Amino acid sequence: LNLIMPGDITFATDSAAINSQFNPVLNDVAKVINEYEKTVLMIRGHTDDTGSEQYNQSLSERRAMSVKNLLTSFNVNPKRITTVGMGEYQPKVANTSASNRQQNRRVELQIQPLTQDNT
Repeated sequence: LNLIMPGDITFATDSAAINSQFNPVLNDVAKVINEYEKTVLMIRGHTDDTGSEQYNQSLSERRAMSVKNLLTSFNVNPKRITTVGMGEYQPKVANTSASNRQQNRRVELQIQPLTQDNT
């Protein structure tokens, strides 16, 4: 199961602080994860290509970690969550316009079944 959270809804521009209006959505995600104990969660942060590569990498990592921290505050076991920052390296669309860049600023959550390889 893949969930894509657009950055313009989830985060303010150039920020890793989660918009408080998004907390109920992540609370619902936490409920699902907690209900299905044999799952793990991969959180990937993404940015557009505005700014330096190093800054974008750091921002994507901080955003992924912010989502993890909020989910753990909703009682999700942090051992079941992996975070990774993708920086600007996996755009959904070409960074050729403001609307395209907006699509590329996102956090993706992937809920995966627990397998021997995940343990």
